[in-house]
Amino acid sequence: MKEIIKICIKGESGYGCIEDAYHDRLVIVPDGMNYEYLPAVESEINPKRKWKYTTNSPLYEELYKKIAEMVAEIINSEITEECTDIGGIEFQITYADKSKVKKLYWVSRDYFAELFELIKHIVPECEYTPAGLLRSVDE
Repeated sequence: MKEIIKICIKGESGYGCIEDAYHDRLVIVPDGMNYEYLPAVESEINPKRKWKYTTNSPLYEELYKKIAEMVAEIINSEITEECTDIGGIEFQITYADKSKVKKLYWVSRDYFAELFELIKHIVPECEYTPAGLLRSVDE
């Protein structure tokens, strides 16, 4: 398996009121992560959010490797389910040789429950959980 040096997960809201609509992007690399949340309508209770963290933690590195393996399995699998009334989830991966793969899935976030729960472990406690990782049990 080729080494993955960057994982980008993009999410978006599905059908619903404009006040709840958003796009977000989580980028995970071997030494840190960054996140951006862009609401369709910014408000006091729904502001833009952006953060970035870097680390040299061996625990983070170990979790990153597990996440990279899980994302590689997802990218290489044939997910045929589709639901068009929810927001899409896009996985973009960059390999060490700079080649890239991108796939968009129209499935419930619950479909990626194990991966998203693992990613939540590396999100700093002082930050909101990225919206694209929230599942039905989080609501």
